[in-house]
Amino acid sequence: MYARYRKMSGWWKLLLGIVLLGSIASCKKGFLDRAATTQQQDKDIFTSFAMTDQVVSNLYSRLRGAYTYLGGYSMSSGTDEAKDASSWMGSMSFNNGSWSGANNPIGNTWRDNYVAIRQANAILEGVAKYNTPDDANNPGALQNRIGEVYFLRAYYLAELIRQYGGAIIVTKTIDQSDEVALNQPRNTYDECVAQIVADCDEAIKRLPVIYPTTQVGRVTKGTCMALKSRMLLFSASPLWAIAGKTSYQGDISTGTSATDPEKWRKAAAAAKEVIDLQGTQGAEYKLENTLADRLNMFTNNTLLSKEVIWVRMKETNDSYDRYLFPYGSNGWSGCSPTQNLVDDYEMANGKAITDPASGYNAAKPYENRDKRFYTDISYNGAAWKGRKIETFERGKDEQSTQTDHSRTGYSCRKLADESITINQAPGRDVHGILFRLAECYLNYAEALNEYDPGNADIARYINLIRSRAGQPELPTGLGQAEMRQRIHNERRIELAFENHRFWDVRRWKIAENTEKVIYGMRPIADESAPGGYRYEKFKVEDRLWRNAMYLIPINTDETLRNPKMKQNEGW
Repeated sequence: MYARYRKMSGWWKLLLGIVLLGSIASCKKGFLDRAATTQQQDKDIFTSFAMTDQVVSNLYSRLRGAYTYLGGYSMSSGTDEAKDASSWMGSMSFNNGSWSGANNPIGNTWRDNYVAIRQANAILEGVAKYNTPDDANNPGALQNRIGEVYFLRAYYLAELIRQYGGAIIVTKTIDQSDEVALNQPRNTYDECVAQIVADCDEAIKRLPVIYPTTQVGRVTKGTCMALKSRMLLFSASPLWAIAGKTSYQGDISTGTSATDPEKWRKAAAAAKEVIDLQGTQGAEYKLENTLADRLNMFTNNTLLSKEVIWVRMKETNDSYDRYLFPYGSNGWSGCSPTQNLVDDYEMANGKAITDPASGYNAAKPYENRDKRFYTDISYNGAAWKGRKIETFERGKDEQSTQTDHSRTGYSCRKLADESITINQAPGRDVHGILFRLAECYLNYAEALNEYDPGNADIARYINLIRSRAGQPELPTGLGQAEMRQRIHNERRIELAFENHRFWDVRRWKIAENTEKVIYGMRPIADESAPGGYRYEKFKVEDRLWRNAMYLIPINTDETLRNPKMKQNEGW
């Protein structure tokens, strides 16, 4: 038995090294190659449930986290949500326009995800070929794992098309000598979405609604439904509504009017399936009751929350708190919220700060705001770790361009664990939330407003989110365009810093308006001002935008390997 284990372990090391082998050989074969294995090695793996289970676990390990998506840090700083403090962070390339097919701050997702898809295909084929036995101690576990693999294949493809547009659909392992199979053109966006939906449906047949608490983090039925909801929403959005039917290329022209009612109908139905999913005691998912519970969901209680549909387990550790913490608490002031975002938080009475009836006072800009503002963002004078935030000149958290200081005058509070002391034990594991119920409420309301404006469910589900925040219900009688704007803003606020904004402004085709000028707020000591400070809005930076940036460029070396694969327009 020991000899057999050593043999397995050697092959397991080979499997773990597929990504390395693929990159070494890439100059000749490319991302669709499968590292060569012998029939005996495959047989050793797939005639054992335990070994097959390990291979599936390895497939999970390739998931990119929501909070560390951009080279280990937040995508928020690559959009109008936030600004990083350090020039070496990947967000700077997005902000100054220096990214390209040869310099993608996110990394080579094209290569990485096709390695994962190849591994998923190998598992599905191996299980079928060698008739993998079920887990004797947990009957049905094999079908669960097969379902998880179908979903993960769908998820890795979904990540590809979220970045690049239409990709190449691969549903079987490809022999490295098969040049025809290796050199395929890109499929249309909608063909990829259809494949994702089909794989999710296959997964749903095999997966439970919930796993025991000892297996939190595994894919469930609800996870599959949530991915369908997200991708059908993207497909219905202006960037892809029409263009996605016939092309891998999104519609990067100026204008946001492209629409398809049938696509919106499908997106609404998919979101409602998640909302209506039943567990053993009624609806499987529900919103956290209070904002305090919501804040705890992101720090201490993610694994137990009924609002959370799926998490990337141990995405990172308390080094993320260092990244988010203000300078005065030994932090790096990363993901510092922008004034652009702060200005979009409503007043407590539900009115925008630009509304003359809102009661907004520029001399007291942080009074009487949407309560989510106080749980999401730290500002000058905010309570933090037994003291007050000091972003004024020579304050502990001074807004400045010095190393590790907030560039905007704010810090991200939402994802930071205030109980942590930097460089002191105990630390924590950060479990990144990939899907939660609030997103599906917002998906449903958005799709329904485009397909069936005036439907009572639109306001109902937006108001459920607003009610938790203590915000008034939406005004009655809103037209479709007015409701669209309220939904967009609700999504901006509720999902801030969770890796949504970067993709939302692109699928809505509003990035050409939102991604150009970034502002911050500077408190200036003034004894005559309320609270001893007057507040000065200032420009942090101008950012470069061109409409080609609605899509991420495929890494140049990948396009050079395949003569039939075309680069995205403008890159």
